[in-house]
Amino acid sequence: MNLEKDLEKVKELLKDVKYLTFEQISSFLDWTEQNKKDYKAILMSWVDSGDLILSKKNRFSLPENLGYVKGIFRIIKNRFAFVDREDSEEKEGIFIPKEEFNNALDGDTVLVELTEKKRNDKGAEGRVVKIIERRKNIVVGILERSKDFAFVIPTGSFGKDIYIPNSQIKNAANKDLVAVEITFWGDNSRKPEGKVIKILGSSTNSKNMIEALIYREGLSEKFSNEAMQQTNSIIANSKIDYTKRKDLTNLSIITIDGADAKDLDDAVYVEKLENGNYKLIVAIADVSYYVKKDTVLDLEARNRGNSVYLVDRVLPMFPKEISNGICSLNEKEEKLTFSCEMEIDLKGKVVNYEVYKSVIRSVHRMTYKAVNGILDGDKNLINEYSDIYEMLKQMLELSKILRAKKHIRGSIDFELPELKVVLDKDEKVEKVYLKDRGEGEKIIEDFMIAANETVAERIFWLELASIYRTHEKPDREKIVKLNEILSKFGYKIPNFDNIHPKQFQEIIERSRNKETSMLVHKTILTSLKQARYTVEDIGHFGLASSHYTHFTSPIRRYADLMVHRVLFSTIDNSIKPFKEVDLDEIAQHISKTERVAMKAEDESMRIKLVEYMQKRVGEKLTVMVTGFAPRKVFFETDEHIECSWDVTISPNYYVFDEENYCMVDRESDTVFNLGDKVEAILERADLLTLEISVKPLKDIF
Repeated sequence: MNLEKDLEKVKELLKDVKYLTFEQISSFLDWTEQNKKDYKAILMSWVDSGDLILSKKNRFSLPENLGYVKGIFRIIKNRFAFVDREDSEEKEGIFIPKEEFNNALDGDTVLVELTEKKRNDKGAEGRVVKIIERRKNIVVGILERSKDFAFVIPTGSFGKDIYIPNSQIKNAANKDLVAVEITFWGDNSRKPEGKVIKILGSSTNSKNMIEALIYREGLSEKFSNEAMQQTNSIIANSKIDYTKRKDLTNLSIITIDGADAKDLDDAVYVEKLENGNYKLIVAIADVSYYVKKDTVLDLEARNRGNSVYLVDRVLPMFPKEISNGICSLNEKEEKLTFSCEMEIDLKGKVVNYEVYKSVIRSVHRMTYKAVNGILDGDKNLINEYSDIYEMLKQMLELSKILRAKKHIRGSIDFELPELKVVLDKDEKVEKVYLKDRGEGEKIIEDFMIAANETVAERIFWLELASIYRTHEKPDREKIVKLNEILSKFGYKIPNFDNIHPKQFQEIIERSRNKETSMLVHKTILTSLKQARYTVEDIGHFGLASSHYTHFTSPIRRYADLMVHRVLFSTIDNSIKPFKEVDLDEIAQHISKTERVAMKAEDESMRIKLVEYMQKRVGEKLTVMVTGFAPRKVFFETDEHIECSWDVTISPNYYVFDEENYCMVDRESDTVFNLGDKVEAILERADLLTLEISVKPLKDIF
């Protein structure tokens, strides 16, 4: 009996027939009386999870047959909500007006009934009909204490204040920032209830706000005692095992990473061959050798999904003894690796490849800064690293060849420097800067993409169940809206009914070196769907790649670790292939954890930037208009810090002109257009709301 396969058949049946009874399903699929009980239990579990609907007449149907959608409920400013569809990469979900929340709270998994009403033809609207699963039961907020009880006002968009009985307040003082465990989720007549589990201190301290963020998102720096015991056992019993491994310790393999990186996943080697082609070896830390499937350490890593790189700390997927120690490809240390060796011709085509387990010894722990210096001709650095100078030049040659190949096929290369901060000894922001990609960064990016594509193609042609990194093309409606905005800068995407990434690439190239280039690039980026993990190999739109996966970072991404295991099953026939249904569950989970990580990383940076701007309140700034909402204008400072202006507090009468995408004062005809630079006064920087508010002066220049 194959429950997973038969239940997929149920879904296929219900795609053709709106309703089926259990007996009808049993008859169609020839279920025996002996198996019916098991099947019915699983069908009912699908009803509980929102994957099936059971009508009042005891008939099963698919949610989509009845206009229902399953997704994650997220509240915006406590005024309305969106539900992000679980099966979609759309960034804007289904709009839910406040009167249709039906007691759903931020982060809940819900079932939504789509309504016929549209928001001015902007998108779908719906109402919550079922709460499938409550969010994590930890909420962070400000304690408002009275004599006999207290309320916690959540710092995020939880949706409701939380009642705290006097016995559950602990020693928290009024206005303290606290973490609360929900004990009662509330209903239509009662607020949620909870108990204080952690007093985080003052909300005016950025460190406390980052601690609050960690609690709120269910993240953790610590590992369970069982996971640490397994870690210690792995280290105590670790020996270099050369059996069935290729010895690469005689090669001048190097790592190239940021100066502060400690979890070194990947190492690279390039050699120019006699036939003019290049040999590229991408050697990746063999985490799967040490961390076996379904062990305590593996399950904890799977639950985390990925490492989280906050502005002031790293929340690793594995304990540092694993991530920074035994698995990290540290300089001059023999390490176990999984290698992808490719022969690449002068057109960037992989003409031959091999994947194998290996042992390496990195000869140098290179930084991007040092590699960039060498390739820019720094004589001191060239002398210091003379043993690998020729190889670095060959790496640059190969990188440019691979880049040219990607460009020809239409890969989108956004030139968006990363916003970085330097923290002083007190963890205050000392400096804000944009980190550009030099040739060192591009070399590693190009080599990792080549390895990921090669591995993905191998798995695809062997028809193995695996996890792919997929990116779907944007929807037509998004491109129509994008075209309206791009027209303000003189650009247009033609033929958007048959969209190709090359069309985006051409606009990005035309906008390079212009004052508004970053704004154009960001606008295009926000119109695209989010990449995710799937078991279906549907390609990667942004990279213009037919087959793509993640293979190169198993220390910090669980997807890569699973791909290593799948890939090893192609080498070792004794390893049982994975079931697609199991991989699908993992893929969905790690897609969610990736989004949580991205949100947490962005918010931790925002916390530090808000604190940095607090000491500058009252200053006059030059800001660029970057976007609009019905009641707001969004700006970016010269340091690329986002801020906004609420037009409702202006004495003038501003209206958002959606058709022309600008903000207009109907009385004076003052207009704010995308890309305009204006002078503004910094009025407020609020650590609780993370809003940085400015007030534009009259003139636009």
